[in-house]
Amino acid sequence: MSKKKKKHRAAIALAVAVLGSFAGCWTGGMVDVSDCDMLCYGLDPFECDDRCEVCRGGCMEIPPLGFADPILLWMGDASDEADVPECPAEAPEVVFDGYGGFTGEHACPSCRCAAPSCELPSALTGSASPACDGQDPTSFSAPPGWAGACTAPAAVPPGELGSLLIPAPTVSACEPTLDLAAEPVGLPAAWGRRARGCGGSEAKHTCRDPALMCIASPMPRPVEFSMCALYLRKGVPRCPKEYPELHEFHRGFDDTRACTPCACGPAEGSACTALVSAYEDGGCARLLGAETVTLAGPGCVAGPDLRLAGWDAQWIEDEPGACAPSGGAPTGAVTPGDPSYFCCLPNEVPVLH
Repeated sequence: MSKKKKKHRAAIALAVAVLGSFAGCWTGGMVDVSDCDMLCYGLDPFECDDRCEVCRGGCMEIPPLGFADPILLWMGDASDEADVPECPAEAPEVVFDGYGGFTGEHACPSCRCAAPSCELPSALTGSASPACDGQDPTSFSAPPGWAGACTAPAAVPPGELGSLLIPAPTVSACEPTLDLAAEPVGLPAAWGRRARGCGGSEAKHTCRDPALMCIASPMPRPVEFSMCALYLRKGVPRCPKEYPELHEFHRGFDDTRACTPCACGPAEGSACTALVSAYEDGGCARLLGAETVTLAGPGCVAGPDLRLAGWDAQWIEDEPGACAPSGGAPTGAVTPGDPSYFCCLPNEVPVLH
């Protein structure tokens, strides 16, 4: 082989070797023979646009100063946490959870009072004195739940009782209740709107157009998510034309809503009158004495040598009246935390690939 041919072949081999030392990047159908590493030589990582990587998310307009990088933001009219979606696999990090549409108004269940009842005296008080003055008292109790039927306490020996004090009837206290049929128990959710922001790790300088930035997002973008940029400064922003829709949410809130406790006043309009009779025998056949007692005060059966062996009672008037309810008033309020403002791309605008 001639020296001239050998030199020609060596030149071709050298050219191939030089070209092989560069990583070939396809751009617009052309081979860019620039070394991918050389593109970033001497630059900080955030300054390097690596043309040898491809954006796997969506390419978005770069927000103006004062805004964070765009994220996927779900917004919905939901008061139930079950309605909030999970972040997509391409942007798995929950970077914002917020609430909106607050209302401080709330209703409380109506308070009611259970009906009171007229209560018979539960015991008689015997005394050696004929004046029912309580000297040397002896109590004769009725059985639990007594409704006035003949009851026979332990017989008293002759000469020990000079009088029997018959206490006045009473009216039981009213128990407060809730009108569950009228209004629901519990407070509704304090918010009417809910938001969740999703992000992920994506090399943002991998879009072919240097005016765009790469955002972690499934492609095509889910219709229930918007692409939004958080405003980082104080006050309400004026949204840029790239992200024209303004939305306000709050990361948290202080909920002090409550209802005052239900209570019942004393019974009013009560008329309880009972005839209480004492007997010398346990079968309530031989009457010793009887007294009509009212809510106004007790009665007294007096006489020498009382021999109490039984007693009974019956209602003449059994009208316990009613109690006035109180409480069930709403108190407190919902106080949202500091607002977060998002400027969003309308959903009908497509994200660039």
